[in-house]
Amino acid sequence: MRRVAIALAWVVGPWYLLSLVVGGRVLPFPHIVTARFVAILPEILSHAGASLLRVLGALAAASVVALPLGLAMGRSPRVDRALAPAAYLLYPVPKIALLPVLLLLLGTGNLTRVALVALVLVFQMLLAVRDGARSVDPRYILSIDSLGGDRWDRFRHVIWPSVLPRLLTAMRIGSATALAVLFFAETFFTKVGLGYFIVDSWMKLSYPDMYAGILAMSLLGLALFAAIDRVERTVVRWQRPG
Repeated sequence: MRRVAIALAWVVGPWYLLSLVVGGRVLPFPHIVTARFVAILPEILSHAGASLLRVLGALAAASVVALPLGLAMGRSPRVDRALAPAAYLLYPVPKIALLPVLLLLLGTGNLTRVALVALVLVFQMLLAVRDGARSVDPRYILSIDSLGGDRWDRFRHVIWPSVLPRLLTAMRIGSATALAVLFFAETFFTKVGLGYFIVDSWMKLSYPDMYAGILAMSLLGLALFAAIDRVERTVVRWQRPG
């Protein structure tokens, strides 16, 4: 609780000071934004739910692609030589620049937004899985083989424990970038989602609503980060400090 209080003080204190400097109309005081957030909570939750479903869909889609390809690249030098150049070439491309292309190919529905966020996540997850699978000590594989283990045993007891922590770290780091991209994607051809709500409030000069939407998106990012962190503490028990 003390850490939470300190963190809030670091945010709320400068916020109050900045509101005094620039004016409460442009930057409403924290208590005004909080009161507005509570007042329109059902509407906020509706938009936040739509954004959350898009992010979760993107995480699932990226996992379906990144896991098998990353494992194949990490365990097979031949596959890595074939796929790594393409991954390295595409990874630095700003995925938000592909939004017009996706709109042309997939239309203006939710599929486009999910695909865009999945593109942001898939390369981070792919390279994390590849590096995790590649870093397995061959002696562990030999130990499993000497005990009569098969391919499933290798994967379950050696490869997967090496891959999982890196995968969850990539998901946790990528979630913030994914929300930033989703915010932009939700400003086109949709009337649901936190990105739409924030920009719509800004255009209407409803600044308390706008900041309430920004607060909601921040809380959504925090919730995703905390959820992945909780999963990591639960399923990656062998990495807990002694």
